[in-house]
Amino acid sequence: MTRIFRALAGVLLALGGCQSQTTGLTWTPLSLGSQIQPTAVSCPVSGTCFAVGQNGMILRTVDGGVSWTTLDQLNQASALANFNLTGISCPSSQVCYIIGNQGLILTTSDGGQTFQIQNETVNGNLTLNAVACQTSSAPACVAVGNNNSVFILSQLSGYWIQDLAVQTEIGPANYNQVALEQGTILISAMTQSGQGVNGLLESLDGGGSFLFLPVSSSLAPQGISGIACQSAGQCVADGAGALLVSGDGGQNWYSASVYGGAALSGSLTGVAATSDGSFWAYGASGALYQIPPVSGGGRPGQVAYPQTLPGNTVALTVGGVSCQSAGLCLAVTYSPSVPGIVYRSSPPGTSSSSSASPTIP
Repeated sequence: MTRIFRALAGVLLALGGCQSQTTGLTWTPLSLGSQIQPTAVSCPVSGTCFAVGQNGMILRTVDGGVSWTTLDQLNQASALANFNLTGISCPSSQVCYIIGNQGLILTTSDGGQTFQIQNETVNGNLTLNAVACQTSSAPACVAVGNNNSVFILSQLSGYWIQDLAVQTEIGPANYNQVALEQGTILISAMTQSGQGVNGLLESLDGGGSFLFLPVSSSLAPQGISGIACQSAGQCVADGAGALLVSGDGGQNWYSASVYGGAALSGSLTGVAATSDGSFWAYGASGALYQIPPVSGGGRPGQVAYPQTLPGNTVALTVGGVSCQSAGLCLAVTYSPSVPGIVYRSSPPGTSSSSSASPTIP
């Protein structure tokens, strides 16, 4: 962090309103309408982002989130109306992978003009919770879900295969999030009905074999829900009452502190790693924290900076964060009781777009 940025951070800390502490980001709500509940977002390139949500919703923006367009819902049919889409990862502006309940995996290779079902299990109770993709190494994508489910896509032009190498000796578990960095896979495991052990599953060979990495209950009393990693083994994990950092790929964990000494708010459920080196931890009651990038050292920063999303966010759950550049990010929120909202940030010294509802054709 440069001296100039530190000085700017100090000035911004004194400002009120919608600015977050020290990071200087201003978040503006972009209401999407009463029937739209976005649960995940992916921004493969600056300006272009895709969001998915309940009732088969797929949206795209090409102006950084100011306006959104509804995309083809499986070749103009209503086939997705009964699916809730839970995750998305776009390795490029043309290619995206989307997952949901009933074991659904969708793909587009033309920027959202059309979508195809690549995988749909016969188990209607299976929900896939997260998907992560990469372009520089194998495997290309990993999707995880409930009931010890892991699916692997070896290459972007290949087929999804259920990974049976996952250790089930940990007991019945739901896999909530997956981190994919080169050939290393980390999966957060939450036990079902108090059975088994909470922690992380690690594969160093692209899913060929897995080891279980327990996380101390003193660090994560209710288990690990979210996991994300950057290069050089920097990882962040979270859960209810837990926000942890690691500099060795999850072998050892350390608690992060909230800036100003505050307690963690909301139940954290996920983590996003963004291209500027930041980590974003998010969850219920509008909870959103940034762990800014650090230079040197083995671990990410151990101070989390709370973000202030404007409005009454008590009923809103932050489902995901994706950034197009440093300071320009989108956070999607959803709720069973109030309309969902996309929040758009702007870096210090700039003004975000109007909070008026964007057009959704």
